[in-house]
Amino acid sequence: MSLDLSRFHATFFAESIEGLNHVEEALLGIEQSGHDKDALDSIFRAIHSMKGSAGSLGFGVIAELAHEMESVLDRLRQALMPVSADSTNVLLRGVDCLRNWIFAAEAKGPVDATAGVGLVRELQLLLQRAVTSETAGAPAGVAAVVGGKHKYVIVFRPAQDFFHSGNDPARFIDELAQLGEINSTVDLSSLPGIESFVPTTCYLAWRITLETESSANDIREVFEWVSNCCALEIEEVMQVEPSAGEKNAEGAARGDVAAAGAAGGESRRDASLVTMHVRTDKIDELVNLVGELVITHTMLRQSTQGLDAIKDARAVSVFAQLERNVQDIQERVLSIRMMPVNHVFGRFPRLVRDLGLQLGKAIELKISGEQAELDKSVIEQLIDPLTHLVRNALDHGIELPADRLSVGKPAKGTLSLHAEHRGGRFVITVIDDGRGINPEMVKRRALEIGLLQSADNFDEAAMYALLLKPGFSTAQKVSNVSGRGVGLDVVSENVRKLGGSLDIQSNQGAGTTFTINLPMTLAIVDGMIVGVASERYIIPIAFIRECLQVSAVQVQSVVGQGQVLQLRGEYISVVKLRDICALRGEKTAAQPVLVVIEAENRTIALQVDDLLGQDQVVFKSLEANYRKVEFMAGASILGDGRVALILDINQIVKQHANIKAVSRSERSVATV
Repeated sequence: MSLDLSRFHATFFAESIEGLNHVEEALLGIEQSGHDKDALDSIFRAIHSMKGSAGSLGFGVIAELAHEMESVLDRLRQALMPVSADSTNVLLRGVDCLRNWIFAAEAKGPVDATAGVGLVRELQLLLQRAVTSETAGAPAGVAAVVGGKHKYVIVFRPAQDFFHSGNDPARFIDELAQLGEINSTVDLSSLPGIESFVPTTCYLAWRITLETESSANDIREVFEWVSNCCALEIEEVMQVEPSAGEKNAEGAARGDVAAAGAAGGESRRDASLVTMHVRTDKIDELVNLVGELVITHTMLRQSTQGLDAIKDARAVSVFAQLERNVQDIQERVLSIRMMPVNHVFGRFPRLVRDLGLQLGKAIELKISGEQAELDKSVIEQLIDPLTHLVRNALDHGIELPADRLSVGKPAKGTLSLHAEHRGGRFVITVIDDGRGINPEMVKRRALEIGLLQSADNFDEAAMYALLLKPGFSTAQKVSNVSGRGVGLDVVSENVRKLGGSLDIQSNQGAGTTFTINLPMTLAIVDGMIVGVASERYIIPIAFIRECLQVSAVQVQSVVGQGQVLQLRGEYISVVKLRDICALRGEKTAAQPVLVVIEAENRTIALQVDDLLGQDQVVFKSLEANYRKVEFMAGASILGDGRVALILDINQIVKQHANIKAVSRSERSVATV
């Protein structure tokens, strides 16, 4: 009977990518801080686990490269090799190669083994240099590791479902044999009779005697991949004591490794009990079902509004309990899709490092708020816009060290990424302390290509609007990295599709700040339901500043500007939703009902016929299910079964917020 190992591939791919991300992050940290034994131990364990699982699942190429990386990492963590730019660069490229191979294997495509040949040679060369250095005498500040032989008795008892994970006990015994001389016996005491024997159940255990120069921690690492599905006992029964000088060196270089490894292994076993990998499509299906439950709940609530609180007290109580349960389920399920934004931010230390070296710039990356959580579907679509902003900041924002020094700045530039929850929205800022945006250069370029007809109306708002025009760039020549302005329209459009907005603030000579403002989730929206003629529309609550009913004299006309609302000394454009949607029919309200909304750092007053209430609505994409509709972000089903469109507030504000800040004496005002 052959065991189908393919069913374990998904777990291997997910855990390997997670491990490689950790390795990359830790290597970058070590490059900044120098030798860190704990970090190197964790990197070694991650690569060791990947090697073992790749070998057992038949990914020999991955296992081979991981083995060579493991050998270098073992030297580094034992302080037999100094952490250097050469070792870090080769290991980081090894991480890239392993990641590409895993993605290829996951997509059931060919794994290009030739891509790793050069890396294997470089890793082996590093090891040869380390051996040569060791033979000639350890370099200053690096302790040599000298130890005596140890004799261990190891009891290895796999769980009965050990084979179900695609594991083979013989492979682990073979790895032990590579550490030294072994002698093993098999415990058959749990073997049942032939009538109850199950071929896929592991009934055996092993008692192994091992003589080796390795530590107990090295033995544990052989079994690390299966630490949660076997019982393992390691007892040292004999040790040949080294000399006093050797003992001191051994303690300095390796004394804490066993303790750190044991503690790390224990924490991983604890984590494995509370962590489970689940396919994202299953979570998405669950979120969709919760959305349908919310719609059904809304319908039920509307149908029971006529219940008498006294006569139908029991039904009212049951419905109130149902409402609480639905809300709890909704919150719990949506929280499953929430992920720390560090899943995006975590890729930028490597990007900043590599681009800084390529461009000859010294750049310090500061990340804060990376644990703030955002919906997975939003995070996935943030990767490209944020990558573009970071690359632009590095290429055209931050100056070369010599240029920075010439204007009194420190040679090392600073790029900051920050995330936070703010007023029910999610805000990400990308800040550089570079040269900023030159208004004169933007204006001159806009006049050259015809995007600006006259410089008379050019102001700060116009400058930022020009930067978001398709194809606009002030770069003198196109860089293979980026061009400030090129592609910012795509960034803005991608953010807008997420229901968010992009804001730019720049101070020439001091730097530029990009602010991305996003909804927390795309699945369920808190909305204000408004009526216009016989139709229903939904305005996301996050955009609403206030709602008010005004008299006719409060709404005035400004020549060349349209209708405006004077509200506490502020003039706000009034936009009729009836006109936007090209609706006919009589107004249902005697006085205008205005919803004051804010987006894109601008404010308008949206005139509707009536406010029909506030509710949570399930967001359904129009573009995915029908087609793109101007000024509409999506649709939802109301409690009465009717379909209501969700307004695209960013697009409405962007097109209709046309009131400029001018004094009262400059306005020609007439009452409507």
